[in-house]
Amino acid sequence: MNQVELLAPAGSYESALAAFNAGADAVYAGGEFFSARAYAENFTTKQLLEVMDYAHLHGKKVYLTINTLLKEQELSGQLFSYLQPLYCAGLDAVIVQDLGVLQFIRKYFPKLRIHASTQMTVFGKETAKALEKSGVSRIVVPREFSLEEIRDIRNATALEIESFVHGALCYCYSGQCLLSSFVGGRSGNRGRCAQPCRMEYDYLENNRKINGKNQTYLLSPKDICTLKILPQIIASGVTSLKIEGRMKKTEYVAGVVSIYRKYLDLYAANPSAYQVLEQDIQNLMDLFHRNGFHESYYMQHNGKNMISLQKPQFRVENQELTEFLRTQYIGKKLKIPLDISVTCLAGQPFRLDTEAAGKNISVTGPVPSPAKSTPLNQETLGKHIGKLGGTSFETGRITFDLGDGLFLPVSAINDLRRTLIQKTEEAILSKYRRKTERQDFTAQNMEMECPPEGKTINLHCLVWNVSQFLVVSDAPEVKRIYLEAVQFSPEKIRQCIADAHRKEKEIYLALPYVFRKDDCEKFLNDFGAAIPLLDGVLIRNIEQYFCFRKNQVVFDYVFDYNVYTMNRYAKQYVHSLGAKTTAPLELNYHELKALGVSDSELIIYGYIPVMISANCVRKTFDRCRRDNQMIQLKDKKNNVFSVQCVCGYCYNLMLNSYPLSLFKYADRIRQLSPASLRLIFSTESAGQTEKILKCAQRAFLSGQPVADEAGTTRGHFMRGVQ
Repeated sequence: MNQVELLAPAGSYESALAAFNAGADAVYAGGEFFSARAYAENFTTKQLLEVMDYAHLHGKKVYLTINTLLKEQELSGQLFSYLQPLYCAGLDAVIVQDLGVLQFIRKYFPKLRIHASTQMTVFGKETAKALEKSGVSRIVVPREFSLEEIRDIRNATALEIESFVHGALCYCYSGQCLLSSFVGGRSGNRGRCAQPCRMEYDYLENNRKINGKNQTYLLSPKDICTLKILPQIIASGVTSLKIEGRMKKTEYVAGVVSIYRKYLDLYAANPSAYQVLEQDIQNLMDLFHRNGFHESYYMQHNGKNMISLQKPQFRVENQELTEFLRTQYIGKKLKIPLDISVTCLAGQPFRLDTEAAGKNISVTGPVPSPAKSTPLNQETLGKHIGKLGGTSFETGRITFDLGDGLFLPVSAINDLRRTLIQKTEEAILSKYRRKTERQDFTAQNMEMECPPEGKTINLHCLVWNVSQFLVVSDAPEVKRIYLEAVQFSPEKIRQCIADAHRKEKEIYLALPYVFRKDDCEKFLNDFGAAIPLLDGVLIRNIEQYFCFRKNQVVFDYVFDYNVYTMNRYAKQYVHSLGAKTTAPLELNYHELKALGVSDSELIIYGYIPVMISANCVRKTFDRCRRDNQMIQLKDKKNNVFSVQCVCGYCYNLMLNSYPLSLFKYADRIRQLSPASLRLIFSTESAGQTEKILKCAQRAFLSGQPVADEAGTTRGHFMRGVQ
């Protein structure tokens, strides 16, 4: 069996050392910038360099999280200088969400291993194969993946596969959540999630409350614990077992790591005898849990058993366990046994020799003089040579070649011992050191783009039903219509295509937000007859793009807002695929202008999806009815969020409680000069659709001022996100 890595969270220097002491093979940590846990203690660059050297001396690894989306000025002005000293010191890998960051690192830090974050939402093997070609060495698979889906990627690529095995679980697919961003202005894509999913909600059907009084934590999953199914996870092809918890206490990290280390070693020693003690499960619960554990999505697609529903109970600290962890793992440092050979002969320089990193290390000092009184002996020399406290080493075997009647000052012995330790550390660490290959990078001063003047603005509309389609297809100002594929039957799509083309409008299909194993085949089978009639498709995840390319389905491809392009490197990557982009929703006006959106579509109206989940709110309280019902969630501020059950692809789509409306900012949007504008119609009636479309026509085509309507949001167009 290949060695399986145990990967631990490190929210601080202390927790990193505790994780290594408890048996972690590697830790992942955030630095001063670009970490998805912006509110963790995180590391200064100096601390990162220290923990990297410590890890490397002991054969361990450190992975840096750059798992947020970077704005243009950050990628062009900060990333290089931030990464350079870490790269040169031997950083083992970076965990990346942003496609632009991936391209940047490949260009400027070519020897640095890249791990595709779970925030990248890799839905299948086609994306995995493309990322492998782009230089990615490891994929952190979505928490929602089954064992079968992991095997599918394992069999299709040579990529390492990292998967979460313990800790907190997001309700939404990682990288696809905008709830915290739109509700509170704290973006999960920027590491500042306020965790609104952990708040209370009521579940409504036809304005009737369904959940009980003590069942209000509808979007709050229990923590995962996979100790009992580790053999199945390893057999599926997972090469790194990831523990969540950079915001957790050091005792939690040490305790969870030590227990998983125990069972990983037991499995490696005798797979057929693998068995988990209930006391160890209890110890894990004593460290932290949310009303119990579940085993994640490895062996089920979703389920009520995954959700906490009630407020987590107050846990009484297991003081005996806590004290054991502190004594055993915290505040200590690992030691490397060091064998030293001592040569002290008349007429020859005093010499110490050892071996490390496959190298012989030898240091020499002064020539010993004849002793006037008490000559050196092995006991005296060994006492001073063995003073390794405070270093990364402990005394191993000391051998002597010692002449008679010789003397050396104690200071000379101590100095040579310190020199030997220094040279030994340098020898071990030297194999990790690198030089920056590219010296031609200079921070770029961002200049505002000057869009072309007098550009015609095209209005495009996305619709969820036939009544909306009929309204927008009759509007002469609408040039393109997107049909939300999962809301239409194949026959109805063919009818809409024919109708739109008769009216000389482009017609695109908006693909499902989730596209996992077998979904490509299902989609092509369902819509195969209509696909050749389309003018293009709206891509919601890059698995769809590579699936269509593999099947030689040639289209005009538009990548939606959730295939993020916050910087020019990301945009260039999408353009290299022959696709167009949708302007990011989390950039403000000035940032959009700096990025440049003259080649992108800008969303100006619509209920923006804020969560996409494998779990189903309705199934939590009822059963799967496969009827694509729309339900509602109401928070404690009486905001009501519509949730669409997308049964054909088995996910929930939660819409924001207020629609985005940028009609008031038409003048500024004209200054941006986007390639086109998009209105999204989802829950609106035909009458509402017509009214909103007329507002857009007045604001953007006739130049008439349109005031904000009550019950709308401008999103991030003015404020942006940090």
